[in-house]
Amino acid sequence: MTDAEKLAEKYCHSMGQLLVDEGDLEEGIVFFQKAIDIGDTPYAWYGLSRSLGMAEDTAGAVGAISRAIKLAPGIPEYYYERSRLLAHLGRDDLADEDRNKAIGIDDNYRRIDTIKRAAGILEEAFEGVFHKPSCPVRSCPAYCCHFKDRLVLHGVTIGAWKLNALRAYFREKGLDERDFLEAFLVAGIENTDSLFSPHDIMKYNGAASVIFPRRKEHALGARLARDIPKGRSYLSLMWIDDTARPCCFFEDGRCSIYGAGGEPSLESCSSFLCMTGFVFVVLEHLGMFKEEWLAGASMAHLNQAAVEALVILAEDVYGNEELRACDPPDDDLKKKLIDRAERKISLVF
Repeated sequence: MTDAEKLAEKYCHSMGQLLVDEGDLEEGIVFFQKAIDIGDTPYAWYGLSRSLGMAEDTAGAVGAISRAIKLAPGIPEYYYERSRLLAHLGRDDLADEDRNKAIGIDDNYRRIDTIKRAAGILEEAFEGVFHKPSCPVRSCPAYCCHFKDRLVLHGVTIGAWKLNALRAYFREKGLDERDFLEAFLVAGIENTDSLFSPHDIMKYNGAASVIFPRRKEHALGARLARDIPKGRSYLSLMWIDDTARPCCFFEDGRCSIYGAGGEPSLESCSSFLCMTGFVFVVLEHLGMFKEEWLAGASMAHLNQAAVEALVILAEDVYGNEELRACDPPDDDLKKKLIDRAERKISLVF
């Protein structure tokens, strides 16, 4: 696909998801099919499968998710989704086989419903609490700075205010902005107003463009890609694999322009936290985070520990029925529950 085709696929895929979330299954399915016509991507097939399943076309949903599996056989949620659909069709034997495949890839799929429910509880409890937090997991290789395609396709763009701040930063450091920035021409491309914020589209070298960071040449590699964390709803991050390359502003394990211009990082970067990062930010907010947890710990361990902490916080505190029933909130009960959860979480690490 050309960049323009990739953006068109992104628009159709995003519209399909938006329409399905709004309850318009028929139109959502149409847009997912349009996305697939443009680019044969596994995540579009996954979206189509979920939409068809919601529309009670279970056989069609199985066909769609099977195509997603063929394109991306290492994604556990695809097998899990197909196992759910096959069970609905009465094929328990095949459903069990797919569930075991999901567990073989990621053992957390033994209790995936519990994890997803816990993620929802914590998202609700901390909605709006954090404004562009910096992740405390310093030992992470900054997966959020790595992308397997051009950053413009993932929404990592540079608005006018940040661009001015970066130009001042470049002048101070004696750098040439052409070594760090790329421009994507949006003139003549449909639906750019739906893909980009208006303040991201500006004149650059005389043409309406979107500005985004270049990427470095070296790839993430198989060793680091093995322990990629999950998204906030425990879904695989579709823009990261072993071929993903870091943003050009990634230096010494951190974003080198995080505070340039008085703005935390780039808008889309600073608003993103993977599940592991989100849980650690919550733990830091609650005063539970300890630096020694990171010493010598692998990302595989931290990812798993974050899941354990997530479930503990959701089940013991924020999903506790007695606490949720209190109106007004019972601060003493909440403190008691948090103290008990802290003791459990310390044992995890």
